[in-house]
Amino acid sequence: MMESQSQTPKLPVLAPRCLHLQSKAMAVHGEAFANDPDYQDGLTDYWCVKSARSIGPDMGPLGPDVCSDPNRDCYEE
Repeated sequence: MMESQSQTPKLPVLAPRCLHLQSKAMAVHGEAFANDPDYQDGLTDYWCVKSARSIGPDMGPLGPDVCSDPNRDCYEE
């Protein structure tokens, strides 16, 4: 009989995000926000602390993917 081995699920490797990107899940769960069972990628509202809006100071969209681009003018690590 084959023994089952428990495997730890691999967590996604996230690029460093701009320090101004914020969401409720990030505020409550910190860096582990994507592991929250209620978190649904694509359905989370983000805001920029620097612009205080749901768009960046450069008028660009927000999100972990686009706010991880160090070439963006408003990006700060």
